[in-house]
Amino acid sequence: MPYKTFFNWCFDGNIKNQIPSGEGVPDLLKYNSPIHADFLMKSFVTNGKLNHYLNKYLNNIGVRYISKEDLFFFFKQCVIDFKIKRKDIHYVGWSKNNILFNKISKKRPLLKKDEVQIVCELIDKSDDKEAIYRSLGIDKKEFKKKKMKKKQTKISSKNFIAQNFGIM
Repeated sequence: MPYKTFFNWCFDGNIKNQIPSGEGVPDLLKYNSPIHADFLMKSFVTNGKLNHYLNKYLNNIGVRYISKEDLFFFFKQCVIDFKIKRKDIHYVGWSKNNILFNKISKKRPLLKKDEVQIVCELIDKSDDKEAIYRSLGIDKKEFKKKKMKKKQTKISSKNFIAQNFGIM
């Protein structure tokens, strides 16, 4: 709901309105609010003139030192000045990348992130999951974090090979 609250405020067209706060409204100015400088810069990437303006003046480390309140009012003024509409907002989804995702995206660079995510889900549901992981060069130990044994015991080379290597 913080996104909806922010964008309702941002697109109301009146620069004098204060940032919504109070009971039942998420606090947009908190330090851990999901609305931050990076999110705002990514949201307006599809509008060419505004994107160029933001890259020229705000796309540096200094944007993190501006107070959130000033930054929000700056973006509200940009929406008014550049005549941005709600349909011009761009949303970038976030997905957790894992080892399998990285391997598949390197092997097939033409696949989009969503397509790679679908392939990862299909592999995780399949019966031949371990064979596919081995064919991609992903070791089982990389997926399942095992607790380290506190005591180091002596192990024979035959047992070491049997535990750490698989025959294909």
